[in-house]
Amino acid sequence: MNAARYGIIVLLLSFFALGFVRSDERTIGRVNFILGDQGAIRVHHPGNTQWQRAQLYAPVYNGDRFRTLQESRCEIKLGKKGVIRIGENADLVLRYNPKKKTNKSTLSKGRFWASLKGFFNRGSFLIRTPTAVCAVRGTIYSIDADSTTKISVYDGKVDVGPAWFAEADSVPRVPQQRSLQPTEVPGPTEVPGPFEVSLEQWVQIVAGYQIEIRADGKYSKTKIDPSQDKKDDWVNWNLQRDGQK
Repeated sequence: MNAARYGIIVLLLSFFALGFVRSDERTIGRVNFILGDQGAIRVHHPGNTQWQRAQLYAPVYNGDRFRTLQESRCEIKLGKKGVIRIGENADLVLRYNPKKKTNKSTLSKGRFWASLKGFFNRGSFLIRTPTAVCAVRGTIYSIDADSTTKISVYDGKVDVGPAWFAEADSVPRVPQQRSLQPTEVPGPTEVPGPFEVSLEQWVQIVAGYQIEIRADGKYSKTKIDPSQDKKDDWVNWNLQRDGQK
């Protein structure tokens, strides 16, 4: 075997080992923007044993897990019209089926922004946090996940339910017998007071409103305070990226 052919084989094997070439799955998007120090954004591809440094314009695959450190941000472009972003100290597993146009992702912690207007002709974008799950069909919204979950809607509507609504093979089932039959999503209603109501069914949040769900399942729904948003660099940056400011 001559040296040139040997070099090509070694290069291809290296690409497969590092996750740059994946024949088993099609790409679902690409890394579109990176902000932060070198190595502040890491990605783990399914089947790989090691984390890698996220690379600008690198392909994103179904099941990829992203982690960010302090003072870092990452934007991922899905298809032609979908954009999601994660802020600092975030942990996101992205599960998206481009054929069915359905998403069942998990945000363990951190800040998340989705700009999905015109992204879905059908299907839905579902994301699970430690205390809630939300499903959308093309909108702009933000999620802050920690010991509580806060979801703010800036355009369109978001349906929010308890975390067990997102049960799947990778999520342990609760011991109680609960029906997963579809239920009617109620329209916007006023909550009697802060954290007095338990989230036990889908609640619809419309543009201009936000909801916060605690670990005990109780929630509070309020209007978004524009004066507070003006002080929030994360919100302002995302609105600028979306071309709304």
